[in-house]
Amino acid sequence: MNNIYAALEIGTTRTVLAVGEAETGGRLKVTCHAEMPSAGVRKSQILDINQVTQSVKGVLHEIERKQSEAGSTITIGNAFLVVSGQHVKADHFTGSTLVDGRVTEADIADVAESARSMALPKDRELLDIEDQNYGLDGLGGISAPVGMAGRILKLDTVHIHADRNRLEDARTAADGAHLEIREPLFAATCAADAVLEEHERRNGALVLDLGGGSTGYAAYCDGYLASAGVIGVGGDHVTNDIAHAFQTTQAQAEALKANEASAIIAKADVAATRVKIPGSSPLLESRTVSRRALDTVVNARLRELFAVIRETLEEQDLLHRLHAGIALTGGGAAMRDIDELARREIGMNVRPGRPMYVDGLEDETNPASFAAIAGALSYAHHNYAEKPIFGLDRIFKGLFK
Repeated sequence: MNNIYAALEIGTTRTVLAVGEAETGGRLKVTCHAEMPSAGVRKSQILDINQVTQSVKGVLHEIERKQSEAGSTITIGNAFLVVSGQHVKADHFTGSTLVDGRVTEADIADVAESARSMALPKDRELLDIEDQNYGLDGLGGISAPVGMAGRILKLDTVHIHADRNRLEDARTAADGAHLEIREPLFAATCAADAVLEEHERRNGALVLDLGGGSTGYAAYCDGYLASAGVIGVGGDHVTNDIAHAFQTTQAQAEALKANEASAIIAKADVAATRVKIPGSSPLLESRTVSRRALDTVVNARLRELFAVIRETLEEQDLLHRLHAGIALTGGGAAMRDIDELARREIGMNVRPGRPMYVDGLEDETNPASFAAIAGALSYAHHNYAEKPIFGLDRIFKGLFK
């Protein structure tokens, strides 16, 4: 029987649920997914649990409807949770152990246990620990120390953790929809798992997961995670800027952003044109705004975001090491000319981050927006093989009478 997994993302702008199934040969395929606008979420944080529960119920119902039409009776019992927001942090921690002459496999296990012993405050919950590289008696950058002579073995790690209360809010909301959260996972590293090739990790690459309420990032050098975090600027901030600048409703501003705006200020011949804003009701006439003015508003906010990212990378001495460039994921990756603006502001090659290791999303209009959830399904597949996340009674429901 094939392994089946589910992943849930409660975002600022949308709630997404996807089901993945392992195929012959080991590939994973998204066999069904559903999304709907989020309610009760602002800046990547839940503000109304009841509204979020209704959103989760909505995507669950849609998944079950699609599964039923396909002849399946599987009911989703639990899912991996994709987490984003400024409450997610990453800290570096080094473990160490004494070596008796030469490094053994037992020493590797001991230093790994030491590196995982970092105590978190009670209000924080661990999402992931990423190993970086080993050091032996002051010699760093070692990838395989077994057999090497030395006395003190060290292992550098990155601990990614989140606000425990914020995760509990998500669990409560999902539980209200009778969906158990299996494990919370960081959105940016999930996206990286879906879109980066191994040679990009070795040569240095940055994933920017452009969400509605925030932007997560994960930087890789020499094959390991060098830095990760979240910046509190996302697509909703651009929408809010448009609404404020042109006195529109949020819905009108979102439509302008998605259908008309560019991250790059238009050239003179295009900038002179005007963009129509439909009336917010049948009684209100439509009006127009300058395309140049619209692009200027969008450009200002996105330049601010990329300036913060560039400054962060410079402070961490990573900017010059990211030779493979940037992969853009998340809903914001669909913004017109955002790749060109990122290239100009950060100073490296930029490409859309489309999931490469999960099938079934090829026909999506913006596959980069599913990168994090595809990475979460890949994580489940690689770490929970032969451990289905559905209750057995639900898996076999309808097969035996």
